[in-house]
Amino acid sequence: MRQPSLGRPYWILWTAGAVSYAGDGIMFGALPLLAASITRDPRIVSLSEAAANVGWLLLGLISGVMVDRWRRTTTMWIVDAIRAVVAGAFAAVVLADLGTIPLLLLTAFLLGLLAPFFDNAASVVVTDVVVPTSLERANGYSQASLVVLSSLIGPPLGALLFVLSRGLPILLNAISFAAAALLVWFIRRSAPARLRAPDRHLGRELKEGLVYLWRHKLLRTLCLLLTVVNAVGAGIIAVLVLYVLEVLHLPEQGFGWLVAIYAVGGVLGAILAPRLSRRLSTAMSLIGSMVVSGIAIVLFGVLADLAPVAVAAVVLGFASTWWNVVSITLRQRIVPAELLGRVTAVYRMVAFCAAPLGAVGAGFLAHRTNLQTPYLVMGLVQLAATLVYAPLIRRELSAEAGRAG
Repeated sequence: MRQPSLGRPYWILWTAGAVSYAGDGIMFGALPLLAASITRDPRIVSLSEAAANVGWLLLGLISGVMVDRWRRTTTMWIVDAIRAVVAGAFAAVVLADLGTIPLLLLTAFLLGLLAPFFDNAASVVVTDVVVPTSLERANGYSQASLVVLSSLIGPPLGALLFVLSRGLPILLNAISFAAAALLVWFIRRSAPARLRAPDRHLGRELKEGLVYLWRHKLLRTLCLLLTVVNAVGAGIIAVLVLYVLEVLHLPEQGFGWLVAIYAVGGVLGAILAPRLSRRLSTAMSLIGSMVVSGIAIVLFGVLADLAPVAVAAVVLGFASTWWNVVSITLRQRIVPAELLGRVTAVYRMVAFCAAPLGAVGAGFLAHRTNLQTPYLVMGLVQLAATLVYAPLIRRELSAEAGRAG
């Protein structure tokens, strides 16, 4: 049976996302190297990752309300336009050889404040332009572009460009934001305008999203597990550049290489996730992806040779993207459209609360022990959390299937 077309608006949004992901990947490959070129203290290097996630703590909930109030495409192009200005200003500073740790942290913080608005809108706008039966496919394509451009191509290119000129990767990131904003602006009316209720109240709207998530046992359980996963993910990313330089003894470009290897697995996960969803139960996909990724992280903590670490990186990329496609599609199908922005914001904000703690914790743990210990500890934490929540996930998925039936 031929699958329905995803449509022109989706593909323009996909292209805009791809352009933005490419810029993010280039920035991701360069920014840790910029921090490491100024200091080798893992506590300070890890702060850049923490600063980028603080925005979710401060504006995560409010962004969800705004995404449900505003046209989602409008939110996306305005946020990307502002991010282009912020990244462009920092690029000018770095090109003038005036970059410092405080300025780097300030830029990461400002971009982090804007990220919740764009991420929430991008996550839920798919339901505005794609029919429900095509959600797995649309999310799979989106995850594939995210992984390929932000992890496979972007970071190695960012690391290479950083060696040539420290400010060039940041400038390209600013250009990518501007290009993405322009693309979304052209199809800004493809997503429907939100209904303007006369009695809108910020506190009441926030409460609706919080209450819905808290009362929905399945989403609440997945959110709590994702909180642990995000803390672990932020921690392993925060010290990854030092892990590459001092444990694997690779040159600066090696950071981008390892991220690209991770992305190879991510691409496989994006391609195979829709197929696995048709063959495996949702519970098996969610729990299995978390167990596999936890084991891969542990391997980073016990191995110090490039070849086995590279294999672990591929496995980690596969499992992480598999989880993303399944969990995002599940949330899109469960939550009513008028609440999707707020519930997504609460879901992600709660999960992101732990990210700064994970990043800073990994930095201090590496400082007190060595650069492999954070991976061993955090991988075991993720495995333990998955085993704790697995029975709840199975039970609530069965209950959800019963209600749907």
